[in-house]
Amino acid sequence: MAMATRRGALLARRLAGTLRRSQASAVAVLRCFSDAPGLTQLEKQKKKKSSDQYLDMHSLVNRLRELFPPAPAMGAPINGDVVTSVSETLQNVKLNPREWQQHAVYRRGRYTRNIVGYSPNQFIVLLLCWERGQQSPIHDHAGAHCFIKMLSGQLQERKFAWAPNGSAGPQAGPPGFMDASEVAKSVSFMHDSLGLHQIENPSESDVAVSLHIYSPPFQECHIFPPTGAPPKIAPMVNVFVPEGMQKAAEESKSLSLQDFCSKLSDLRAQEGDGKAQLHSVLDLLVSAEMTDMEWASYASPMHFSEFHPVQHIIHCDDEFSVVISCWSPGQKIPPHTVGRGRVMWLKVLHGNLLFQEFSPGLFPWESDVERQTELGEGSASFLEECGVRMHDLANPSETEPAVSIQVFSPPLTSFTFHSEKGTERRDLPWLVGQADATKGSEAFSSTRAMRTAGRWFLSFRGLQSLLNEEFSRPEVSPNVISTLLSKAVFNPQEWRDRLSLTAAPGGTPPQSSRTWPKHILVAQEKKYSIILSFWGNSPEPSVAIEGGTGMSWTLVLEGELEERAVNIGADGPQVVRSSVLKEESCSFLSREETSGAAGADIIEHSHSSETPCVSLHVYHPPLPEAWMTG
Repeated sequence: MAMATRRGALLARRLAGTLRRSQASAVAVLRCFSDAPGLTQLEKQKKKKSSDQYLDMHSLVNRLRELFPPAPAMGAPINGDVVTSVSETLQNVKLNPREWQQHAVYRRGRYTRNIVGYSPNQFIVLLLCWERGQQSPIHDHAGAHCFIKMLSGQLQERKFAWAPNGSAGPQAGPPGFMDASEVAKSVSFMHDSLGLHQIENPSESDVAVSLHIYSPPFQECHIFPPTGAPPKIAPMVNVFVPEGMQKAAEESKSLSLQDFCSKLSDLRAQEGDGKAQLHSVLDLLVSAEMTDMEWASYASPMHFSEFHPVQHIIHCDDEFSVVISCWSPGQKIPPHTVGRGRVMWLKVLHGNLLFQEFSPGLFPWESDVERQTELGEGSASFLEECGVRMHDLANPSETEPAVSIQVFSPPLTSFTFHSEKGTERRDLPWLVGQADATKGSEAFSSTRAMRTAGRWFLSFRGLQSLLNEEFSRPEVSPNVISTLLSKAVFNPQEWRDRLSLTAAPGGTPPQSSRTWPKHILVAQEKKYSIILSFWGNSPEPSVAIEGGTGMSWTLVLEGELEERAVNIGADGPQVVRSSVLKEESCSFLSREETSGAAGADIIEHSHSSETPCVSLHVYHPPLPEAWMTG
């Protein structure tokens, strides 16, 4: 209590002089409350330079769809224009490690391949993970264009000439090195007309991760013994789908997946509440079948993994998400729930699945299986209690693959799995480039973010687009913006690149007599501003005091930040809320009392720690231009 009193007295002294000077307007109050350096015009120009570099995986797949020919021929000569445009794109793009690391699988015996993007007959994107010292055999690429982008670590590439008899000839020149830390060395291209190659992680201490794009996709390649012996055929896929698995939706009563997803969106528009449409969705699902093109797009041999079921989103709107799962023999997903209030429908398109519900208990591995349900091929089910009951799904066959379609309402785009090793959160990818995107699945929306269970891998430009949508509404919902910020996962490299703009020549942040956060303007729109702030690890506390800003949201990207909301009354300043914002936490404060926050005249942010802090701030109405130009 005594400490709180001393803190209030200190805050009162700090504010007293400022308040006497700044009763006039919100602009004056804000400027007086923070003597921190403003944003320069040079910084505003620099921040635009790399705005298109930070992409999520699905955005990269869609961009590649624009760069590759629609149906490249296997064995076609090198397309120089394609090589240049794709190589430049891969060299410049910066993917979010927190997104691609979810798909990284390592094995001691050999390197692994994991699908992260696909466009049928056009290209496939694989994430390859290399343990220390692992290497590929000498191999060709079945006549495809092969691009490699380093995401982590280093790889060594050895190239070999073709021998006259079609085997591997001598090594052609010294090895080349690809390095994720050097842009100029981060991308490589290979084609059979250039010879054969072998990839190796030469490090004894570090793993490596690389992104491989093959255009067109292929299911087999040749591997070559280093002795010059004849090559052997090696599969590039884990499952060769048996004949008869693909059942085209040719009957009049059948719906293609595209039509099915479109009708889901129509249901949303007509009836509104997804939970009131249980029978309507089930009736549509019973009729859903995949066309030949949809089988090729969503459940080809490329979509099966030897490590775990491949689950990927094909549609998401404000009410429903649709997920296709490809199960290799014997695979299962760990126990999980889909969340209270969420419902699930499931249809088995091929093979059989086993649905197990666990009895209530502290942990699923300590609980007995209470009920088992066999889901046969062609069956469609509404699984009512999966929202709160722990359950799992498995392909019980030791020989046959399985394919299923799941519908969730409200939408779900990530799972939280529970096992003896702990809790694992896994976001479902959009593997397939959207050639004919179904209604509602074209882009993110702020309303969808509010209802969807899942994280959103965003760039600052993506956040700006969503905020533009929300602030264009007649009434702004603070809860929607808070939810959006809480679910957003930004690329650390983007905010670090932005903050490097505050460094003086030589890379040292500017020095001053007082310790202030360093600010970067991310966006300035008619109704809001986005500011990125860096709080250093100086022994002196960094403090910023703001007032008269209307509504403000603070998201801590890295480190911790102290926040106090203060009201100014006849008896002086009174702290109405005080908290420590941990990493990834979001707060909302408003000058006027709202349903989401108590009213606050003054907001104080401070940081005093041995580790720095990075925070993102959204202000409505926008900050004045005078404050930003310093």
